[in-house]
Amino acid sequence: MGINIPLLTAAALTNGLNPCGIGMMITFLGYLIVFGGRGKDKNWIIKTGVVYILAVFVTYLLTGLLFYGVAFYIQRWWLASVFKYIVGGALAITGLIQLKDVFFPDMPIHLRMSMKGFEKVTKLMSKASFGVTALIGFLTTVFSTPCMLPLYIGTTAVIARSGLGMAKVLGFFLYYNLIFILPLIVILLVMAGGKQIVNMKEWEHKNTKWMRFILGVALILVGVWIGVK
Repeated sequence: MGINIPLLTAAALTNGLNPCGIGMMITFLGYLIVFGGRGKDKNWIIKTGVVYILAVFVTYLLTGLLFYGVAFYIQRWWLASVFKYIVGGALAITGLIQLKDVFFPDMPIHLRMSMKGFEKVTKLMSKASFGVTALIGFLTTVFSTPCMLPLYIGTTAVIARSGLGMAKVLGFFLYYNLIFILPLIVILLVMAGGKQIVNMKEWEHKNTKWMRFILGVALILVGVWIGVK
């Protein structure tokens, strides 16, 4: 079973456009520019942003490989016959929750970073050395799993069913994660280039619903595809 590169690319880019990751990137860079003391130092902002993005990349890559290992062995046990239905159903449900947040945001059950997680990350921003920045990237990825991870798990399950060798599997995961961080790179370049923070927050606010809508639809489609394959 091969891997469809265009679909893998679309899944990675859709996953990268999740509102949790985008929102925290804008918040973090905004804090650096306004309160970091070196807001006009473009090189420092870019270096700090690159450290943050690399931390997200590594954390997400290792998380994907961990889930790949679990999915690889489960799909070769007696659970294999029902595993795809469990994963497909779970993805479809998370997709419906994302769509619910688009049309009925005040209803309970959300796939977002918890307020406690957000507070822990924002407290670290005032100490943003390169080491702390890497920690912020790691924690942001961990705390954002409710909205960032479901589509990744679905993709991981598909790769685990492919029967490919480990070298190709690792290549696909590296490719997926490079596409995944592209939106973060774009935001870094735009904000380091002088884009006003207020404008970026307004853009985030206006487009969060669209990001959730696209992510929700993608989750449902991938969930159905896994279930019927």
